Amino acid sequence: MTGKLSLTTFYAEGFYFCIPSDQVLELAACPVITPVPLAPYAVSGLVNLRGQIVTAIDLRKRLGLPPRASEDGAMAVYLRLRGTVFALVVDAICDIVALDPAQFDVPPSHLPAAAAEVIVGFHPLADALLLVLDANKLVFACVE
Repeated sequence: MTGKLSLTTFYAEGFYFCIPSDQVLELAACPVITPVPLAPYAVSGLVNLRGQIVTAIDLRKRLGLPPRASEDGAMAVYLRLRGTVFALVVDAICDIVALDPAQFDVPPSHLPAAAAEVIVGFHPLADALLLVLDANKLVFACVE
């Protein structure tokens, strides 16, 4: 797999996203989220990951997408960024793909602002368009 980047893929509102797998700690069904008063909009609250309290960020809210009709079936992508664990709440987790980063295209200039700041590229696949997210920008822009 020389030159290929391992990417963890998932869906939110029908869009196909990915994050480099080396930033992913764990994938799981989304646990109960405890809301936090006065938290930033994209922060859904806190979750307990085997005794560790983790901030949960809703990808739909972060990107300005419509809210989920129900939290049933939501999944969590646990990320380790800058030594801190976060839960990214998504609609569905897909698989791991290996792609050549040199084949990523730059995102179009007409993306909405919330998406433009975190989508760093895309890769056309046979049946979908894979949107590459910058996990650090995705998380830290809404929690710092």
